[in-house]
Amino acid sequence: MTSTKSPNGMNCWIRRQHCPCGEQKCYIRLEEEKNEEILSDTNNNVDLAPPYIGQKFRTDDEAFDYYTNFAKKNGFAIRRESSKSNVDVGVYIRLLVCYRSGELRIRRSAKPDSQRGRKSSVCGCMARMYIVKEVYGGIPQWCVKKFSNSHNHELLQDDQLRLLPAYRKIPDVYQERILSLSRYGCSVSHIMKVMQSERGEESRQLPFLDRDVRNFLQTSKKIDRENDISELLNMCKAAKEKDVNFLYDFTMDDNAKVGSIAWSYGDSFRAYKVFGDVVVFDATYHEITYDRLLVVWMGVDNHGKTIMFGCALLRDETSCYFKWALQAFLRFMQGRFPPVIVTDLDLGLKEAISSVLPNTKHVFGLWHIVSKLPSWFSYPLGPRYDEFKSEFDRLYSLVSRKDFESQWNQMLTHFGLISNKHVSLLFSHRTSWALPYVRGYFLAQMTRTDFSKSIDAFLKGILSAQTSLESFFEQVGIATNNIRQEEKETEDILMKTSMPIEEHAASILTPYAFRLLQTEVVLSMQCAAFETSSGVYLVRHHKNVDEGCLVSWIPKDEKVNCSCKEFEVSGVLCRHALKVLALKNYFHVPEKYLPFRWRCESSILQANTEDWSQTFHSLTSTLYSESSITKERVSYVHEELSRVLNYVRTMPANDAVPLSLECQHMNIMVDDDSNCSGCTSTGNPFQLTIDEQTLEKTTPSY
Repeated sequence: MTSTKSPNGMNCWIRRQHCPCGEQKCYIRLEEEKNEEILSDTNNNVDLAPPYIGQKFRTDDEAFDYYTNFAKKNGFAIRRESSKSNVDVGVYIRLLVCYRSGELRIRRSAKPDSQRGRKSSVCGCMARMYIVKEVYGGIPQWCVKKFSNSHNHELLQDDQLRLLPAYRKIPDVYQERILSLSRYGCSVSHIMKVMQSERGEESRQLPFLDRDVRNFLQTSKKIDRENDISELLNMCKAAKEKDVNFLYDFTMDDNAKVGSIAWSYGDSFRAYKVFGDVVVFDATYHEITYDRLLVVWMGVDNHGKTIMFGCALLRDETSCYFKWALQAFLRFMQGRFPPVIVTDLDLGLKEAISSVLPNTKHVFGLWHIVSKLPSWFSYPLGPRYDEFKSEFDRLYSLVSRKDFESQWNQMLTHFGLISNKHVSLLFSHRTSWALPYVRGYFLAQMTRTDFSKSIDAFLKGILSAQTSLESFFEQVGIATNNIRQEEKETEDILMKTSMPIEEHAASILTPYAFRLLQTEVVLSMQCAAFETSSGVYLVRHHKNVDEGCLVSWIPKDEKVNCSCKEFEVSGVLCRHALKVLALKNYFHVPEKYLPFRWRCESSILQANTEDWSQTFHSLTSTLYSESSITKERVSYVHEELSRVLNYVRTMPANDAVPLSLECQHMNIMVDDDSNCSGCTSTGNPFQLTIDEQTLEKTTPSY
């Protein structure tokens, strides 16, 4: 498959900028966009020293970038003029020159009138840098051998410099916005006006011109997207031939072209059976080269590491495509519905989830909400935005729903946001993101803003610098194959208290889960507990007077409940409950409050073996009940089992071979995660029963 680069040579994976309010003129200004502008400002404002003879660089590209930044700061541009190379070392000499270097050439034409009136920029400028590859201690480096900064022309100011082709580039963060506006019928001039207005009055001029936008749109239309998507389907078919546990699904459009495609691996399903209690459905990246939306199903293991359950490339971002992706995911996971799903704030996705997963709790990740706040409120609030953000964070963490709603209205009145459409959007969907409404649902720490960093790192590890769907498909496979590695951490655990509860938890939980509990143990020592007349404990920080949480304790069942519901949300006991346990002289955490999914013994490989044992037991039980109906069945099963037993004894005892059972009457192999076509599934998806008609057809006559 040919590597297809995105237009402008940019990374083709772009974060979606659409706003959930639905208005096309409203978009989310992403953090990457701000960071890119800050980095650009930093590069422009830094006082780079001129290159000097003897200066060394690790690569020729690093030398080129350094000279480029120096040139941009000093009012000119550069280009690669010439190079020398050989078979042994490749390129070993490069000459970098000013963009006005070279002699003016007058082209002679048979028709003088056909000459274009455009003036040439070359004027024989001798400013240049000459670099040579040398080896120091076995490590190749590029060394500056000659440098001249003598120009025979005027240097440009910033407003003129931006017009040079070398600096007119469309950053990643603008490419999807341009394509989106173009798809809605906006002309190039209108796109430029929209982009300028979105940057604000204090922003610099755009780093590209309308002709660059026109060329970008024209280039994007020439890419053969359909053929590459079809190649991706062929890669899925090839992966299926190598691994029977590999699963994929796809749709075809009216022109018999591949529309959307989804796939998953057998290891992903085994991971889902253990850690599928919370699923992140990430649909924030768009592949502009192939005009596909990437959706990824992810989870977190007992070590806090992000794991992949499957992914898809969708033709569009509408609700019907989201429904198809969710249905494909359910098929891959053998109909196992996730108890909780975490997504971005997207109304089309919300509609799809309510339709396909009606019994699943849908939660908007807090980091998705927080990332939109600056775009929504920094302009209308101005210098008061930081105060608003602090109040928003406080309301999010409230315990009572009643308090949240009353204080939310007070906040709107205080900041004059009563008629703001984005505030109305947030409040109307408060049951899906505000903590008072999602307490009690297990979220495995996956809605917190710091968890978004691990998700971004995971996705960027797959998407970084990928210029073809083939390399993307390979990276997905590598990320998924990491699931096969046994998740064991060998770090030393440092005790912070002398409490026996801490030592007990350290011997059971993974280091990741233990650190979460250890933090609560330490904070519990700063809490004071007061028993009320009803037997409930009021636990609060020792410096607080009127705040705290209510903790109930039932000795008979060793049951402790806290009004903060931290255990229900994270699976880790809170400081308030731990304080009450300490008062009750508990030296161990009760068994029920050390969830299996956070324990060291919670592993994918072990769960796979246990599932096989359960499947085998279910199969033999069903076989016994079905065969005992008649003597003929008993005779047949006895004969067949004897033959299977003799066959199994001759097989090699190799654990690396996947557990499988041979369905003799159909002469096919059925692994532990699929059903034989000659058998039917009952209420238990892993229980195989023998179809009576099939049995009659295969039973020999006596």
